[in-house]
Amino acid sequence: MKTSSLLLTLALVGVLGSGCSTTSAPVDDVAAPGTLLTEPPARTTPEGNDVQGRDLPGTNVDPAILRKPAPATAPSVAAPAIKPAAPRAAAPASAPWGELARRLAADGVSGPQVDALLATLPATPTQSPMGRKINALYQRRFFPKPPSTAPAARYYKGVLTEANAQACRDFLAANAAAFDVAERRYQVPRNIAVALLFVETRLGKVLADVKENAFYTLASMSVTRTPESISGWLPKMKDHEKHRDWFAQTMPKRADWAYKETKALVIYMAREGIRPDQLPSSVYGAVGLCQFMPSNIDVYGADGNNDGHVNLFEIPDAVASLANYLYRHGWRSGIDRARQHKLLMAYNHSSVYANTILALSDMVEGRTVA
Repeated sequence: MKTSSLLLTLALVGVLGSGCSTTSAPVDDVAAPGTLLTEPPARTTPEGNDVQGRDLPGTNVDPAILRKPAPATAPSVAAPAIKPAAPRAAAPASAPWGELARRLAADGVSGPQVDALLATLPATPTQSPMGRKINALYQRRFFPKPPSTAPAARYYKGVLTEANAQACRDFLAANAAAFDVAERRYQVPRNIAVALLFVETRLGKVLADVKENAFYTLASMSVTRTPESISGWLPKMKDHEKHRDWFAQTMPKRADWAYKETKALVIYMAREGIRPDQLPSSVYGAVGLCQFMPSNIDVYGADGNNDGHVNLFEIPDAVASLANYLYRHGWRSGIDRARQHKLLMAYNHSSVYANTILALSDMVEGRTVA
């Protein structure tokens, strides 16, 4: 085995085998819909609910085209199973991605597969994810909205319809085996699981709400550490030049969070033989029907169809993984509704989110929603 491949092998054993806890990011976050939160906001605010509750505009993607059929055995990490869509010369050390490559190598993540993954990245990082994040935090910090006098929303708009409940029933019928396995293993009722999938990705019909894939999104955030690197977004931030200290404190913190997610995603793609263009994602890099951040895949991802892989774009794995997440946080058969609500808020820290899932699950079973 070549030295470079050995480094990646050691990284896979050390990082993936460590059973690491859920990645924690700063609590100054603004949540996006369809994102599995690993850092609940310090408090639920009207602004936060507005962001979480908006309909996903998204891109309709057929999960069947997202990944080649799973091989009989996992691809060897020594083999360059991942090839860039457009091969090109390796980026020089001074290029934007050189910093990321060096940091990954220092953490033991290197080798032909990693080089191939990095070679798929466009020449220039996208400003969108970090710009969007910093702008949201900046507005909340320096120009907070006055408290709303309107009644607080109880449910997400447009979700609780009979048509949507029937879509969930049809999905359950078409994928009964997957929900049987998840319910038997993890005790999460199928009506809860299917309602969660509907709220997250409309049962897999809305898998992305940005054009960038998860790797490009997170890699770009990981190397975006200064206001100059989001120059296109600065005009949206009034008096930004007066708050250089805030940018200096906030942006590196966000970039370091994104680097940890990027590293987890690189290791996952190398292990599973998945290309970046097969990973549509949320605005901040959550992937799959159940919308996991990459660092959560190894912790909570589950192989629902026993093919030796965890692919969150496959229905059995997505259902098993979301159920495993809830089970690991305390879900058990027979828990009361208040406990169910609390555990759903562990998935996404929004009372409206939890209310909507519980209400939709009631409708799926034919119960009336108040």
